[in-house]
Amino acid sequence: MRHTLWLLYFLFSAQVWAGEVVLKNGDRLTGKIIRMDRSSLDLETELLGKVSVPSSAILRIESDTPLYVTTAENEAVKGFVSLRDGRFEVRASGKESMDYPKETVRAIRSEEEQHAFLSRPAAKAPGLLDLWGGSLDTAISVTRGNADTKTLNLGVRAARTSPRDNMRLYVMSIFSDSSVDGRSTHITEAIRSGSRYEINFSRRFFTFAFTDVEHDQFQGLDSRFVGGGGLGLHAIKNAKTSLQVFSGGSANHEAFNNGLKRRSREFVAGNDFSRQLTSTTSITESLVLYPNLSSRGDYRVTFDSSIVTRLNRWLAWHVTASNRYASNPAAGKKNDDLLVTTGLRFVHRGETLQNVEARPELRRK
Repeated sequence: MRHTLWLLYFLFSAQVWAGEVVLKNGDRLTGKIIRMDRSSLDLETELLGKVSVPSSAILRIESDTPLYVTTAENEAVKGFVSLRDGRFEVRASGKESMDYPKETVRAIRSEEEQHAFLSRPAAKAPGLLDLWGGSLDTAISVTRGNADTKTLNLGVRAARTSPRDNMRLYVMSIFSDSSVDGRSTHITEAIRSGSRYEINFSRRFFTFAFTDVEHDQFQGLDSRFVGGGGLGLHAIKNAKTSLQVFSGGSANHEAFNNGLKRRSREFVAGNDFSRQLTSTTSITESLVLYPNLSSRGDYRVTFDSSIVTRLNRWLAWHVTASNRYASNPAAGKKNDDLLVTTGLRFVHRGETLQNVEARPELRRK
């Protein structure tokens, strides 16, 4: 009788602690898998208690109890889980096994953890004044001698990102003053500003509206007001790279300092790209084409790009290029104006421009 009890105890213990995790260094851990995400795995062992292992150190996983697997599309599948060669296999009872690449699995939870996850109180929806981040760009040049010149470049950017929507604001400006023998000879300024609001109606598609306002004495442009909108696609969206492509329409109202005024309807097509090159350096690019629907053959192109290197949490060095091209400029003016600035960028709450995938409370339900 005693031997039978010991045998039953041994079999029961083997069943409870049958989950196995094999590490890349050859170590093996046996226990009950509690949870796993893209950063770590928690395992309840019989002798050591709760153990946490970095996900990057795991080579294989075998579970002998059903687990809940949540994919990037928020699909939850219950079954026995195996990890081999960078792919998860989920064997659900009475169904064919399902195979997922490791990078597409968001979380793995035990029965108890899944119940606790679903029972957690709903996260408070962020308010309109929450989640904002921004930056201030500065650059100054001064010369003294036969001619005195002063040039000031300022740029302000702000963004608010959530799973549902995205709002961006920007202002770029250049002020130039030159004088000879103490007499002011030329004061020139160019200001470019705008806003854009996006609403995600799925994980891949969004709708947007935007406004752009410009004043550019270099082009003889008193004012340009553009308003429009359209649809877009998140072609790439991960922790390091983001690529949006979009198209739509806009209305353009221009007034030049020679008295010329123009109104037109435009088609809009473009892309927004960002890439984290290193842990401190990133690059952004935006290219938008505006074929003129009211005057066939005419068009505008806007191009903006920055490369930014973070020096610390609140300070960075940037090189920014902003170009505006018009096929039909005012008489006597060139087609394009290129503004290149480099200098310090002061960052406020840069971490709020986060990747939503890294913040569970911000994910689309």
